[in-house]
Amino acid sequence: MSSRQFSTTAQPRMKALPEPNLGTLLLAAYRRFEQQLFAGFAAAGHKALKFKHGAVLANLDRAGTRPTDLAARAGMTKPSMGELIDELEDLGYVERRPDPRDRRAKLVAPTARGSALVDLAVHLISSMEADYKKRLGAGRYQELREVLDDLARSGR
Repeated sequence: MSSRQFSTTAQPRMKALPEPNLGTLLLAAYRRFEQQLFAGFAAAGHKALKFKHGAVLANLDRAGTRPTDLAARAGMTKPSMGELIDELEDLGYVERRPDPRDRRAKLVAPTARGSALVDLAVHLISSMEADYKKRLGAGRYQELREVLDDLARSGR
């Protein structure tokens, strides 16, 4: 597992800014969240998982998802998604199977090991969010969620 470090001061600048910009802060917060999640995976024995595998895992429906849909959800190319699916299939987290709605198409579905990982992710994320709520207080935590949701939806 990578132990990638991220500095909030490492940002492109035209001139010196007194503080990191919002994008840098959002990215740093996301990377910290990702590091905690994958540290939890590693502690539970899922040491071969890499951050990049989150592009598949975060977008995978339990009943299965077509690779083209996974790529679109993750905002990446189909060949790049295919490589990640191959890696996760080799690790035993997903399997390809025929799509019952169109036998020519394939679905990527979690295996029993993959489903257990999804359950673990739900538990870890819930625990991390409970920690955020404790650190920020219930009101600030709820406000943070609302602000982030508003920012995420504003471009749609």
